Amino acid sequence: MPPRKTLYLLRRPIVGSMQTLLPSTSSASSSEKLSLVLLEEAVSSSPTFPGQTYVLPPQSDIPIGSVFGKLISYRDLVTLIEEHEATIVL
Repeated sequence: MPPRKTLYLLRRPIVGSMQTLLPSTSSASSSEKLSLVLLEEAVSSSPTFPGQTYVLPPQSDIPIGSVFGKLISYRDLVTLIEEHEATIVL
């Protein structure tokens, strides 16, 4: 059976108890393929995540500083959404 694919879209930086909304390394199952995309205000954050992390940079000319993850385009984001069975927006 192929692994279940879940995509997390994070719009704001993790603050306090929000970290529990993302899966942890210890809770991630080997039957799941997890991906995280940092959007909007979250692009400068670096949450602990057991899967691949991507960053969709803001369209403004504001520098985003150091990036935690692979930079992607809107087209890449659409492809990721299509490839995953479930999408969770936080």
